[in-house]
Amino acid sequence: MKFLNKALAQEIVNRTMKIINRNINVMNDKGVIIGSGDKSRIDSIHEGAVKVIENQSGFEIESLEVEKLHGVMAGINLPINFNNQVVGVIGITGSPEEIRSYGELVKMAAEMILQQAVLLDEMQWDQRLKEELISQLLHESDNLNAHYFERVKRIGIDLAIPRIAIILTVDDHSKVFKTIRDRLEKEDLYVMQPDHLVILKNVSMKDSRWNSAKVMNEMEHWAGYLEKNQGVRCKISIGNYHPTLRGISESFHDAVMTSVVGARLDPLKTIYFFEDYKIPVFLAKANKLGMGEELTDYYHQLKQFDKKGELVDTLMAFIEENGDTNAITSKLFIHRNTVRYRLDRIMELTGKDPRKVKDLLELYLSIIKNQIT
Repeated sequence: MKFLNKALAQEIVNRTMKIINRNINVMNDKGVIIGSGDKSRIDSIHEGAVKVIENQSGFEIESLEVEKLHGVMAGINLPINFNNQVVGVIGITGSPEEIRSYGELVKMAAEMILQQAVLLDEMQWDQRLKEELISQLLHESDNLNAHYFERVKRIGIDLAIPRIAIILTVDDHSKVFKTIRDRLEKEDLYVMQPDHLVILKNVSMKDSRWNSAKVMNEMEHWAGYLEKNQGVRCKISIGNYHPTLRGISESFHDAVMTSVVGARLDPLKTIYFFEDYKIPVFLAKANKLGMGEELTDYYHQLKQFDKKGELVDTLMAFIEENGDTNAITSKLFIHRNTVRYRLDRIMELTGKDPRKVKDLLELYLSIIKNQIT
């Protein structure tokens, strides 16, 4: 593994030159200068560094020796060690007598910067791997093999923990990423996707049921915090819980479809919960499979003779108020006789009586189908 590259070498140069007011060179394991306060020396061979690598120890160059070696100036050159290997050399330009006391300090600083960089790279690699594994869980749950489960175990993901999928959508999710990440629990998982952040939230179970109220409260808190403290309006879609490993993918697709139909039916809402949109989600899935065409289009039959939308509004109020005439009249500011007349008119135009459960269901499905497509 190549621990030192030009970017990291130059970072070491820049940071160590702030410690001492001397030029610093960083050479790779071949003795090539890859970072320097003197840009003209980059990519040249430093013979002093070559000797350090060969002998695995420091090498000082006095002014009188400069002409005997290629590409060097007076100074001290010390090995950069990582994992008990010499992976490069750091050189300080100047009279050895004057800079000798700085040598170990600069060497230690260089090794610390290298260690931090490697650790950060490993952490980022682990996170990228974790996101890849989560993405496979969401999209390829039927094709997971033994190699997948080995990698999951190595990265420390416990797939036995019950989780539901949550989709958080904002215009710039990178802006709120840290805020949300800081609020996740240890067993929560997440993956950034182009249009949204997917969170696999661990849930508490009791008698085979998950605590949806707790999750809803938490999502309301998140949404409120983001709007109040960061001025960000978000949309949150919560999938349903499904047992088994494949259930994670099912929950994710629930959340996706809930997000779509929720935005169509209730565009002003912030949080969409699958349980509140089961029928619209079912219809949306049926439409994707080409099965929605079997529903008679009662909606357009009504609209053809209902330019103001009064019949559809009355029908939806009838559904939302569970047929309570007093509630309907209060909601629409009409007389009860008007309610009766409009329901009769709906039956006359569609052949379906809203006061009969089966007929009402067909009318309702037709309206919902139109709203979500």
